[in-house]
Amino acid sequence: MANRTWLHDIILVNDSEGGLEPGDVTLFRSAGDACRYLEPWWVEGHQGLAFTATGEKVKLGADGRCVVVQGYDDDPDGPAIVLRWLRHSAQAILETRRHKARKGKVRLGEVEADGGLPVSVEGLIAYIGFTN
Repeated sequence: MANRTWLHDIILVNDSEGGLEPGDVTLFRSAGDACRYLEPWWVEGHQGLAFTATGEKVKLGADGRCVVVQGYDDDPDGPAIVLRWLRHSAQAILETRRHKARKGKVRLGEVEADGGLPVSVEGLIAYIGFTN
């Protein structure tokens, strides 16, 4: 655990069928926040996947009416999956912001107006933000 960074604490949950392709991705500051948000039926029904921001697969389980983390698995594709999920989410946010900007509801920054998005996991997390 000594070599873990704050990115290990961040949990990404993909609520899409199969889970590997980008879909409805939600970011949580901690595993505890993710577990409080998720429902046991979701976990038991294998409705999606969860990874840490470092790319470790999060093994979720149901303990009665609570969702719990049962452990973490290294996944050689994990970092690429996380980056793909984050890029997809950031692109969706950018498109939403562009739509709102056309209506005068938000003002885009210069880079954002040119379609520029962060490239690092940390930058994408900052752009997307967290649930709650």
